[in-house]
Amino acid sequence: MTLFLVTLLALAAGFAAGWLAGRSKLSAALGECRSALAAAQARLETEREHSRREREAAADALRAEFKAVAHDLSQTEAGHLRDLHAQQLHALLDPLGRNIEAFRQQYVAGTAAANQHIDDLIAQTAKVGHEASALSRALRANTKMQGDWGEAVLHNILEASGLTPGRDFIVQARTRDTEGRELIPDVVVRFPGDRAVVVDSKVSLTAFTAYTAADDADSRKRFLREHLDSVRRHVDELSAKHYERVVEGAIGYVLMFIPNEAAYLAAVENDAHLATDAYRKHVILLNPTNLLMALQLAYNLWQTELQSRNVKEIYDSAEKLYAKFVNFSRNFTKIGESIRRLDETYHDAYKQLATGNGNIVRQLEGWRKKGFNPTAQLPDGLRPEDEA
Repeated sequence: MTLFLVTLLALAAGFAAGWLAGRSKLSAALGECRSALAAAQARLETEREHSRREREAAADALRAEFKAVAHDLSQTEAGHLRDLHAQQLHALLDPLGRNIEAFRQQYVAGTAAANQHIDDLIAQTAKVGHEASALSRALRANTKMQGDWGEAVLHNILEASGLTPGRDFIVQARTRDTEGRELIPDVVVRFPGDRAVVVDSKVSLTAFTAYTAADDADSRKRFLREHLDSVRRHVDELSAKHYERVVEGAIGYVLMFIPNEAAYLAAVENDAHLATDAYRKHVILLNPTNLLMALQLAYNLWQTELQSRNVKEIYDSAEKLYAKFVNFSRNFTKIGESIRRLDETYHDAYKQLATGNGNIVRQLEGWRKKGFNPTAQLPDGLRPEDEA
């Protein structure tokens, strides 16, 4: 036991001495390691700083180079884009420019033509105005010219109606009344069925033109009254001629034609009894529109009449043709019967001549056998079969 303790103590003392010695060495080594570590850390820090500076320098150099390259690229790309855009804009704008120029030229030409046309219209309008004024003055001053103008308007309407001159209407047809006085109506319009109607043009423009040109109400009223009186005088004059009695086939009324629409309207609108009073005197007032409608009615009646005549002519021709056909059929039947009887007669005669018993050919040829020898010979078709 004591020995064990002594040994244990000795071992502990040796271990302690060894541990102390080792610790001393370890401390020295640790110090060296710490010194080396500090030196290494210092070098590492230096290296890190150096490396950082190099990286920064490299980065600065790279950024500078990149900026230079980017600048060059941007300049090059910008130039390329400018060229490309310029080409595209040129391709787009050049046709547009040509179209704009063509449009400008057309506009200039059209404007010039339009201006010229307007100038021509202005000149023509002025000319027509002068001519109309001159015509108006002439018509107001010359009653004979008014009548001629009215007859010219009437003739134009007759031509427009489609009626045929000389057949459907007669101009200036001369006739005489019961007292032997010569009457010359302007136009006699014929109707189917040997009926007719007289159309006479009556112009009242002197007072009417003064009425339309008057500035004050009193003057307009006075000239309107004169215009209405003029129209009524024409009605009385026309009624007194009794055309409906002296023109052959005439209906019981005469058509009084007022060629100026405005003058007609002014008369019938401002004199409510004018038309009825004229009608009682066997006169019917007509303006150009109504006259044309009446003449169109006559034209339609004539067309219907002509169609009826054509139908009758066709019917008469067909009836005559059918009668000829019946006669031809009868004659044709008679010819057939005659041919049949002739054929029967022919066969009977042929039998007597050549084929029947005791026919003439056989008897004559029998003479040949008895020594009769004529020089002429019968044709083969008539010779007896035993000699053929």
